[in-house]
Amino acid sequence: MNSSDSSSSSSRDLELIAQLRQSLGMLQVAFDAASEAMVIVDVDRRIHWANQASANLFVGGVPIQLVNQTLADVLKLRPLDAHAKAALQLLDPQHPLPRTSGESRCQVLSPHGDESPVQLLRWRPVELIQSPFLLVSFRDLSPEERALVQQQRFMTDLTHELRTPLAIVSGNLQRMARLSALPEAVSSRLTMAREEMARIQKLLGHLSLLTRLEVDPDVVSCGDHLLVPLLQRWYESSRELAPSLQLKGIERGDELVVQTDPRALMLALDQLLDNACQHSNRSMPIQLSLAGSDGRDHCILEFASQSLDAPVASEDLERWTAPFFRGKPERNGERVEGPGLGLALARELVRGCGGTLELHQQPSSQGTTTIVRLHLKLRPSNASGAVAAAVRTDPA
Repeated sequence: MNSSDSSSSSSRDLELIAQLRQSLGMLQVAFDAASEAMVIVDVDRRIHWANQASANLFVGGVPIQLVNQTLADVLKLRPLDAHAKAALQLLDPQHPLPRTSGESRCQVLSPHGDESPVQLLRWRPVELIQSPFLLVSFRDLSPEERALVQQQRFMTDLTHELRTPLAIVSGNLQRMARLSALPEAVSSRLTMAREEMARIQKLLGHLSLLTRLEVDPDVVSCGDHLLVPLLQRWYESSRELAPSLQLKGIERGDELVVQTDPRALMLALDQLLDNACQHSNRSMPIQLSLAGSDGRDHCILEFASQSLDAPVASEDLERWTAPFFRGKPERNGERVEGPGLGLALARELVRGCGGTLELHQQPSSQGTTTIVRLHLKLRPSNASGAVAAAVRTDPA
């Protein structure tokens, strides 16, 4: 290569370097203009790159102040949802970098103790670089999201504060009810007090869980499970409480695999059974049946009960899944009127598993049949036998 060729090659290299610097500078300007705080960290949680929003959030300065510091040097996290463990591990180099993306709602605490508004923390591996790096970002929640988080924290605190005094009052009421020779008026008022105490405890539990599901759907942890064993287990645990309960059509789904959280599914079925026991004709059976598939990627469960009332209007039927909607009150000291959250809670639990819940009514010879249809997401598979052997059948 002669000197002119070498000079030409060097000139092109310098031009490419200049273009690369210009591109990187423009990219940095674009990231600095973003309102979302972003940093890139290595396996030791040492910051290699940061934008201006992250410098404003963590140190109130410029990005260069963050480079070569660890995440733990510049911030502390206060997680506010079910992903607390994963979020806190982001700061700990003793744990490997996450290999998958994730998110958590949290507050950022500066080394000086300053507290940020609630943030949405997200992380994902940087895939275009050979070495393991992680992109970590923070953004302010919308007013609606902040309101939901505050509502969840309020309900959590309220439930925690009231649990002990309610348990004490409930225990004392039960002991008083066992006393002999109580005047009829006293016994009646005692029964009413126990009934109201049960309603309060149930209301607090349902409200707390419903709020958590609205704020963080990932409270529900889905996996692949054989459906029929789950239904049989729930049926065996429930039929003593509801002797009229029947389980139908499960023979067609011996190898049916659904993507669900077993505890969430069983709790949803508990809510439907409780609602049916409250409002159905006690002399008629309550049926849970496997109705088949929707022809796409969901199977259908039907929960049917009978009542002597006439069907309600379609707009009223839609209101049944709204929180605090109740039918006719019934209080007799043994069957407590529900707080009106059962169907709403069942719907959110099913939604958290990727399914849907629908209400239908149809006239029958003895009144009205109410059908709750649960669409549960199927696991895609071309070899049902192999799948059946591989999945878990217990909700543990």
